[in-house]
Amino acid sequence: MQTHVQQTDEIQNLFNHSVIPSVNHRKELLLAMEQSEVEWIMLKLGDINTLPQLVKSIHQSGKKVMVHQDSIKGIAKDKMGINFMASCSVDCIITNRAACIKPIREAGMISAFGLFVIDSEACRTGMLYIKEYQPDLITLMPGSIPDQVIDRIKTETHKPFILGGLITEHAQISHAIDVGAAAIASSQRELWNR
Repeated sequence: MQTHVQQTDEIQNLFNHSVIPSVNHRKELLLAMEQSEVEWIMLKLGDINTLPQLVKSIHQSGKKVMVHQDSIKGIAKDKMGINFMASCSVDCIITNRAACIKPIREAGMISAFGLFVIDSEACRTGMLYIKEYQPDLITLMPGSIPDQVIDRIKTETHKPFILGGLITEHAQISHAIDVGAAAIASSQRELWNR
């Protein structure tokens, strides 16, 4: 199990590159492992049977893996599922369930709270969860959230955040970094080595 200091170092390493490849298909995963210079991959594919080998392959390529909890089929979104992912050596779990944050951290992984900012109520509720459950970082979606909303989340939560979704151009990456994002997640392969 990782110590808090090790987790803090891992969180900082997340942001050594502006872009984290978000992979939904095996072909994308191979490209991210073999042709990108990044240190982390956001995994959004697989199931209970394939996850152990996918994580092992990513680690063998010299990269770390963050798993989007809702994207892995057949794994419960509870403590048992979290412990299973820990046994697969997942480095970070992105969850939309605030109650999963503590078990993720207790299992020695980095916790990322996924917040879909669809309206002001979702934003308000999400910030309450972040303040109460204290994830290590936040993933904000979509990447086109208005600047004033991002600024409010950043100011009130004091957490590093990744913007993801609907980011397809280099100018969007630069803008995301300018408004305070530690990194962006994108499935656009041409952006990965930014």
